[in-house]
Amino acid sequence: ATKLFHTAEGGGMFCQNEEIYKQMYFRHNFGHKGPEEYHGIGINAKISELQAAMGLSVLPYMNDILEARKIICNIYDTQLNLKKLKIRPNTEWNYSYYPIIFSSEEKLLEAISSLNNNNIFPRRYFYPSLTQLPYVKGKILKNADEISRRVLCLPLYYELKLEDVHLICKLIMSVNAGQQNYPVI
Repeated sequence: ATKLFHTAEGGGMFCQNEEIYKQMYFRHNFGHKGPEEYHGIGINAKISELQAAMGLSVLPYMNDILEARKIICNIYDTQLNLKKLKIRPNTEWNYSYYPIIFSSEEKLLEAISSLNNNNIFPRRYFYPSLTQLPYVKGKILKNADEISRRVLCLPLYYELKLEDVHLICKLIMSVNAGQQNYPVI
């Protein structure tokens, strides 16, 4: 549901730059350039014919998928009364996620509970902060750690019913009533 484009298990990479395409191609094939020449770092990211067929069957619907997600995001934008996701200049948003930030983790957990009680299951995709993972050692990133506890991604997928989007907004706003509006991040 979170993927704009898929091949059942996996995805696809698209590129208009020949040099970047070559780099992507070598990396998807263990870093090999032909049977005996090693190009660089890579993984086994090849897909089967069945996965390729699935990807080709999804491709004609990409405009519909993007448009449906755009409609959902527009409803979230207007009904949640939150600032719009800040997009870098010269970047077109693909509507892959709709993260919101709550005033506290307690409010976030209250919203999750309210949504779950209505069979709506948002995700905490950016939690915990990578700095909190046991195998990552490095600097403490206080802002990232603190914000990661308050970020929730709202449901956003092609077949999400608009009445469910309105319900999601209503439930979030009831939890967030009287709170300062925090921007979408």
